[in-house]
Amino acid sequence: MRHKDGVLLSLGDAVVARYTLGPYAVNAYEVVCRTTQKSLLIDAPEGIAAVGFQGNPEAVALTHGHGDHTAGLADLLQKRPLSLLAHALDAPRLPVGPDDFLEEGRPVTAGALTLSVFHTPGHTPGSVCMLFSHVLFAGDTLFPNGPGHTDSPAAFRQILDSLERKIFTLSDAVLVFPGHGPPTNVGYERAAYQAFRARGYPENLCGDVVWNP
Repeated sequence: MRHKDGVLLSLGDAVVARYTLGPYAVNAYEVVCRTTQKSLLIDAPEGIAAVGFQGNPEAVALTHGHGDHTAGLADLLQKRPLSLLAHALDAPRLPVGPDDFLEEGRPVTAGALTLSVFHTPGHTPGSVCMLFSHVLFAGDTLFPNGPGHTDSPAAFRQILDSLERKIFTLSDAVLVFPGHGPPTNVGYERAAYQAFRARGYPENLCGDVVWNP
């Protein structure tokens, strides 16, 4: 099921497109290098194989291994000879084995463009975020007004640690393109989180949490 798609942002040598797909309205993204027309796909929800892409995809990088973000993977790879990239800790969840692993400190490319990888566990053990210029592709690590879903208090503490140490250290102006829902930015989410932390929360908190209920 295809809901909407199109160019979200033009950044000099790059174009970022969003494709909101599947019954869970997953945001997949395409980062296109204007110079080479080569592109990187981020996540593979149901229906992505039928998308008319802005560039020529060479690889698909997964923010994490949950089924709503990988439901279109088999069809996509059958249609296009793409490299599949994922973090090793989420590889067992995938319907198809990755060709290479996403690792923090090891960049990912789209033509002449480079994206930085951050390992941000909590939503899943192998969740990652990817940063290009002032745009962060956050998967289900960070949404507008809260972190991604966590299955235990330990996972909730882990996702907060990921955000504090790796995401909220970025500039206020960094745009956050999440795996579901509209964009947000680091400055807003950091301030909302700091207010949430200052109010205090129970030690057993987990699940679907919002900064400002």
